Amino acid sequence: MRNRQSALVNLRKALGLGQSEMAGRMGLSLRPYQELESETRRVRPRHIRLAESVALDIAIEKQNLDLAPDEVRKKVIKLALMLVQQNLKVRPLGIAKSILGTDEE
Repeated sequence: MRNRQSALVNLRKALGLGQSEMAGRMGLSLRPYQELESETRRVRPRHIRLAESVALDIAIEKQNLDLAPDEVRKKVIKLALMLVQQNLKVRPLGIAKSILGTDEE
């Protein structure tokens, strides 16, 4: 349990958020969030996923992928690769034209 609590605190601090803002972004009131950090309340995997989702949102807002935790970043990169591969199968000529910056037929 200590490991999850530390992960939650470290992630919040890495994002530069106070407890109140982190709680709000996670959809929690301040007191329940404080209880998570103080180990009064058990940090569950869903709390970590919520915090990682907040980190991803902030990474997108600030256009800084380094703000997303490693595991989240790996998943985002996989998803981006899947989207590129799917688009390459469906519309390779359109993608090539957009890369080259030409709309000529």
